[in-house]
Amino acid sequence: MQTTNTPQLSALIIDKQHPECCSIDTSFHLAETLGSPIVLPDAISDLLAEHWANSDDVEPNLLTLFALITGVEYQQVCRDTTYNHETDLDSFFVFTVYAPIDCSDWCWQRDCFVVVEVGSGGDPRYCSYSAAEVYRLDDTMLGDCCFLDWRLGWWLQPISDRYDASDLDELNDECSSCYSSSPYYQLAKATYAKPIWSDKHGCYIARPKGVRFPCKVSPVEPCYG
Repeated sequence: MQTTNTPQLSALIIDKQHPECCSIDTSFHLAETLGSPIVLPDAISDLLAEHWANSDDVEPNLLTLFALITGVEYQQVCRDTTYNHETDLDSFFVFTVYAPIDCSDWCWQRDCFVVVEVGSGGDPRYCSYSAAEVYRLDDTMLGDCCFLDWRLGWWLQPISDRYDASDLDELNDECSSCYSSSPYYQLAKATYAKPIWSDKHGCYIARPKGVRFPCKVSPVEPCYG
């Protein structure tokens, strides 16, 4: 029997028992924000299988490669790990950003390169990491593509059409990832009890404080595309 692979349509990973544990699929997030990794020369791929991307064994080769590709000299402008931040990602990763020398703001600089090394889970100091993947943002910017958006927002709407959805506008703003660094915390503060999953509605159900009707509650992934 011939089978076909159905493309993944969402980054959302739903935990029906524990809404606070809903998460963002890291692989999907990277593909949607950074695209496909570039094909590297075998010599650099072999080095990345053994060393960190920013090591003395690898980084000079990457800088040379970036200059050959673009005709511009590059420098490392950021290296960080998502483990050090509040995120809803299901896997943490180390990322390194390379931008043209003398760029004023790497978040809004086109033609950056991003190197990503995904951790296997557990203590980030001792876990294993995947070999680095290298991405080129030739026609977009990190500040635009949602790569740095690592939190789920939450959206509420009335269960019944009899009620006015505009009554929830302020609460929906407060539970968005743009408003709060911890949207689920905002949601938990605003509801009488922990949201409960409903198979009938395909989402969680909760009753917000100060609102006279129950609501459907859904996690919201970053706005890809």
